[in-house]
Amino acid sequence: MINSDINKYSVEFLSTDWILTVACVISLIFIVLYVGHKLPEEKKEKYARFLAFLMIGFFIVNHTLLFSLGKWELSKELPVHLCSISGLICCFIMFIPKHKRQFLFEFLFYCGIIGGIQAIFTPLLDDYGGYNFFYIQFFFKHAMIIAFPIYLRNNLGMKLTKFSWLKTYVALNILMILLIQLNNILGSNYMYVNVPPAVDNPMVIGEWPTYLYWWEFFVLILILLVFLIGKPKSFEKTN
Repeated sequence: MINSDINKYSVEFLSTDWILTVACVISLIFIVLYVGHKLPEEKKEKYARFLAFLMIGFFIVNHTLLFSLGKWELSKELPVHLCSISGLICCFIMFIPKHKRQFLFEFLFYCGIIGGIQAIFTPLLDDYGGYNFFYIQFFFKHAMIIAFPIYLRNNLGMKLTKFSWLKTYVALNILMILLIQLNNILGSNYMYVNVPPAVDNPMVIGEWPTYLYWWEFFVLILILLVFLIGKPKSFEKTN
C-alpha cells in the first residue's frame, strides 16, 4: 500500500511503472485470447461466461471497497464513463439472448478497444488513494474490455455489421449530450465531457468545448480504423 492520501494517480508515460504495467496488460490480453483460442468449441461460451464472472467480481469488490472506505460518491462512481459502460457490457452480454447481443457487441468492440487502449497508454486512476487493488482493477478492467470483444469476434461468431461504425458513433454522441446534462446536475465529469481529463493526451486539445470538437473528429477516425480492421470479409444480414 502506498500513501493513502493520494486520491488520483496518473502513471507517467514511458516511466518504469508505465512500461512494466503496459507489458503486463498486453501479456494478459494475449493470454486471455490464447487460452480461449485453444479451448474446444463446446467450452468457448463457458469461457466467455467465466471472464464475465471475473468482471462482475471485480465490479462488486470495487464498489464495496469504495463504500467501506467512504469514497463512494454519486458524482464519481456511477458506471457511465465510456470504459465503465464497456465493462458492464462485458459483465452481462453473455447472460442475455444471443439475438439481443448485436448492438452491445458492436458498441463494446469499438468503445472497449478504443477506450481501453487510450486508458492503458495514458492512465488516470480517479480512485487510487494508494490502494493497490484499485490499481490492479483499473488495468484488469481495461485489458478485459479490449480482449473480450476480440474473443467474441474470433471464437463465438459475432461480427460487425456494415453500418455498425455509424450506429456506435451516433450512440456516443447521444450519450455525450445526456452526460453533459447529468454532469451539470451532479457536478460530475463523467466521460470527461464537461472538463478535459487531467492527463497528457494528444487528443485533448484546448478547453471546453473546443476539445470536444476535436474528440468528435478523432473518435470518428478511430472508429473507422477499428471497423476496417475488424469487419468481416463479407457482410451478412444480422437478425
